[in-house]
Amino acid sequence: MSRTFPSAILIAAALAAPAHSHLLVTEVGYDPVDETGATAEFVEILNPGPGAVSLANVWLANDEEAYPLVVNGVITSGVTSGDFVYRFPGLVLDPGRIVVVCHDSDAFLAEHFGGGPLSFFTDLPGQPILLEVTDDGIGDGVPAMGDWGSYPAGTMSMANNGESVGLAEWDGASDRVRDHDWVCWLTLNSIPNKDVDFPFGIDGPDVDFEGSFFLEDSGTALPAPDAPDGMSIHRITLAEPGEAAGGGNGIGGHDETTEDWSASWQVATPTPGRTSLGLVSVESAAGSPALAFTGAAPNPFTRTTRIGFMVPAAAHVRLTLHDVQGRTVAVLADGAYAAGSHAVTWDAGRRLPHGLYFARLATGGESRSLRLVRI
Repeated sequence: MSRTFPSAILIAAALAAPAHSHLLVTEVGYDPVDETGATAEFVEILNPGPGAVSLANVWLANDEEAYPLVVNGVITSGVTSGDFVYRFPGLVLDPGRIVVVCHDSDAFLAEHFGGGPLSFFTDLPGQPILLEVTDDGIGDGVPAMGDWGSYPAGTMSMANNGESVGLAEWDGASDRVRDHDWVCWLTLNSIPNKDVDFPFGIDGPDVDFEGSFFLEDSGTALPAPDAPDGMSIHRITLAEPGEAAGGGNGIGGHDETTEDWSASWQVATPTPGRTSLGLVSVESAAGSPALAFTGAAPNPFTRTTRIGFMVPAAAHVRLTLHDVQGRTVAVLADGAYAAGSHAVTWDAGRRLPHGLYFARLATGGESRSLRLVRI
């Protein structure tokens, strides 16, 4: 008897394994031409699991020097011209869900969804959430971010000449924020900078009056490529190559300034709300390699796509493809594989309908999933 899977999001949640979970920036669309008015600029964020994340404790920033100061309230001065720090509203992002923060929802929908209604975005597979920087009320159905410090107010300018964008979390009491994820493109001129704690540290609203110091980030990352007008930069893997798993200020102690963004990001046509990255675990709790998908390219695809995966130790591996109802549409691997990286090609043929599919990678008692979109 065939096995019936639950909905797409529940599939992803069920296949997730405990890991150093943190939010990931998965796409950045910026406007290198016209930033004088409302723009379609956006940042796409994925919760790769395994648990839900309260966005009420998270900030979006591209002012790498100002954002560590969020523990002292709204940043009233010192924000770099054209930079921003915004607080998310009190939403909970479930595993596998995507949230997109845009500058202005009208400009965003006009450029990326043909001027259609908000439902053109929210009805995408996985039902992504849209937020905007422009505080024009909730009549348009799009909640606004909280301006924690931007110059000028209401800006979300991300120029093409080497910028950064990242996510930080603060528990509301302690002295320091923690990084979720950062990406720099073209140069490292805007790599996250926590030297603002010199020389007295940062003292948050906790019960003591002692300041705390951030650890010294290594700053050894390689920048992502720069996107020309009409394109955006996309995360193509959850593996965060080169990133140090200790000694940093990130979730779980990671050093977010050490990732090789040149290997984990690429330039492509904007697809806000439609990231191809599914729920995967790229490290075990101890920091050792674990069973993982390393991505699929191209994705979205028309007929064929090459799916990569990592096997931590020699094992019997089964890789299957499923539609959104959970029905198996293909078996790509079912046999012994050595430890290391592998890849297989899926030819979907001519008769398989366009739409959302899931790859399922299983070995022993572990399994992972990856979303695939045929167009």
